[in-house]
Amino acid sequence: MSVSFAEAVPAHLLPVKSVIICSTGRSGSTLLCKTLSSLNCVGKAEEFFIPQELARNSVHASADELYRYLPKVYQTGKTSNQVFGIKLHWDHMTNLTKIARTDPTLASRSNLELLTLFFPNPCLIFIRRNNLAKQAISMEIARQTGVYTVLKGASISNKKNKLVFKPLNIYRYVQGLQGRNENWVSFFNANNVPFFEVVYEDLVQEFPDTIQRILSFADIELPEQGLEITQATKKQGNDVNERWLRYYRWIPEAALAYYSELRSFVRQRLVKR
Repeated sequence: MSVSFAEAVPAHLLPVKSVIICSTGRSGSTLLCKTLSSLNCVGKAEEFFIPQELARNSVHASADELYRYLPKVYQTGKTSNQVFGIKLHWDHMTNLTKIARTDPTLASRSNLELLTLFFPNPCLIFIRRNNLAKQAISMEIARQTGVYTVLKGASISNKKNKLVFKPLNIYRYVQGLQGRNENWVSFFNANNVPFFEVVYEDLVQEFPDTIQRILSFADIELPEQGLEITQATKKQGNDVNERWLRYYRWIPEAALAYYSELRSFVRQRLVKR
C-alpha cells in the first residue's frame, strides 16, 4: 500500500535549509561541491539522484522506492547545523520529479513545489561555464579516460590513455550543455526564484571571495572564524584540452551541424528497416 511523503519520511529527518547546486556536467560543480562540503556548514552535496546511485539504492520508477531512499540521502547530505547539500544536473532533477509524481498526491505539483517539499528552504546556486567548447572537451576526455575528479593532494596517474579527438561528440555535447543551461535559467525565471550564479571562469580567479559570496547569499556563517577556504579538487585540463580546442575551432560549426543531422537521419532510416 502506498504512503504519502509525510507518512514515509519523519519530519525530524528533514533539513532546516537546503543548498542545491544546479549544474551541468564538467561545469566546475564538483570543485564547488567538494569545497563547500569541506567547510562543514553548507551540507555535503553529492549527486544523490544520478541513475547509477538510484539503481544502487533500488529506486527505479516509483515514489515508494524514492521515499525509502530519502532518509539515507538526508543523513548523508546534512552537516551538523542541519543544512543539506545536493548537486542536481537538469536531467537528474526532471527524473526525480517524474518519479515523485507517481505518488497520486503529488501528481499535479510543479518542479519547484516538489524540490521545496523534498529539500526545505532551498537556496539555489547555478554554476555554468562561459566556454562551452572547453566544457564539452572536458566531458569527452573524461568519458574516454574514466577520470572525472582528482582531489587536492591526490596524485594524477601518469598512465597514458589513447585519446581520440572526436569533434562530432564535442559538438553534440556543446549543444546539450547549452540547452540544459537554458532550461535552468528558464526554470528560475518562470518560477521567479532568486538564485546565485557562479561562472566557473570567475570562480577559479576569485575563489575565496566567490565562496564567501555564496555563504552570504545562503545566509550561512563559517563554523570557525578565519577558516581558510581552498580548492578541494585539482584542475584536470592540460595541453590535450588546449590542442583539441584549437582543432575544434578550425572546423566550421555549420559543417558539424550538417554532419550531426546526416548521421541522425541515416540511423533513423536504418532503424526503420
